Amino acid sequence: MHNLTNEQVEVLNRLSVTVSNNTNGIMSLDELITEQGSNNVFELIMELNDAPTKAVATSVYFRRHGFFITAFLQLLCVHNIRWIGALKDIHLIEKDGIIHFAVTGNHFVTTTSINRESDIRFILEHYGHAIVEPLSKLGKVSKLILWENIWGYVIWMYSQLYKDESIQQAEKDLEILLSDDLWKPTLRRSPFRQYLKNDTIQEAMDHYKRLTCCLYKELPNTDKCPYCPLVQKT
Repeated sequence: MHNLTNEQVEVLNRLSVTVSNNTNGIMSLDELITEQGSNNVFELIMELNDAPTKAVATSVYFRRHGFFITAFLQLLCVHNIRWIGALKDIHLIEKDGIIHFAVTGNHFVTTTSINRESDIRFILEHYGHAIVEPLSKLGKVSKLILWENIWGYVIWMYSQLYKDESIQQAEKDLEILLSDDLWKPTLRRSPFRQYLKNDTIQEAMDHYKRLTCCLYKELPNTDKCPYCPLVQKT
């Protein structure tokens, strides 16, 4: 197992992930994907954000889950470190009315770029599909919306790494995420590539726009996002 440096802990902290062996929080992620657990979190989000429906509450949650996935992808890309804990070792915590995440510190391992595809697949399968699939059904919202909520933060993170010429792995990792084979058999093709439409990666980074609506416009006193597809069509 690997003990994180202060710099590596800060990578996670900036993306709302805390490393702690003593935090129980609201619930663990294996509880979240149950009907009772998801209902409790949906109700919490509806209380904190005035989300009018479970679908909107689910989308709001996945805007936070996008930070979580992005944090581990960045730690992998920049530091060759992967977290291998189970869903029971990840807890939701609330800070100032916003959901954050706490993970145990004894499940970090070092890896190499040689294993990159299998490492990224592990992250997607254990912390992506394992949450998107059940909550999409329980919240009655499209998986395409939920994955795009995650994609928005993922592409933003890689766009920042692209600016650092010393981090050549960023482009390679992103290409892996755009590969259809990486997402099989759960999905037939990469939703991340689907969101690009006909844009190049650089065009998508420079002029970000969504393929789906994230439903944030359904929150009280909230207008459409500037990159909402509903805005682009008017």
